[in-house]
Amino acid sequence: MNISASIYSFLSDHSYLLPIGIITLTAGMLLLTLLPAGAMGENKLWSYDKLGHAVLFGSWTLSLGLYYQIHKSKVVKLWVIFASGTAFGLLIEVLQYALPVNRQGDPVDFLFDLLGCLIAIGLLKTILPEEIKK
Repeated sequence: MNISASIYSFLSDHSYLLPIGIITLTAGMLLLTLLPAGAMGENKLWSYDKLGHAVLFGSWTLSLGLYYQIHKSKVVKLWVIFASGTAFGLLIEVLQYALPVNRQGDPVDFLFDLLGCLIAIGLLKTILPEEIKK
């Protein structure tokens, strides 16, 4: 059994982990992206903002795709999973622009959200069982 099959098998056997992960990631992403910029203090970690966008949105999209496959037991439409991650990224950038939270929407952040979603789709193609890759 290869590593991707092992991951899929583990998550199938412990399917409660995926909703917990999605909820935690969603809450964390909303906090990190919608809190006022000064509320998080100065930290060298924030200089990796773009990488953070790619990792967070990639993780969210990957978790959503695995959840959909394991809990719905039908073929995952990867374009729908990609569109969901992309829409979430766009929503956050629009909220940053529209809400009075001392944040500004950034098109480059959105591009890195997209990149993370694309990487997640590639990983899903690797992790999902052969008969359901579409």
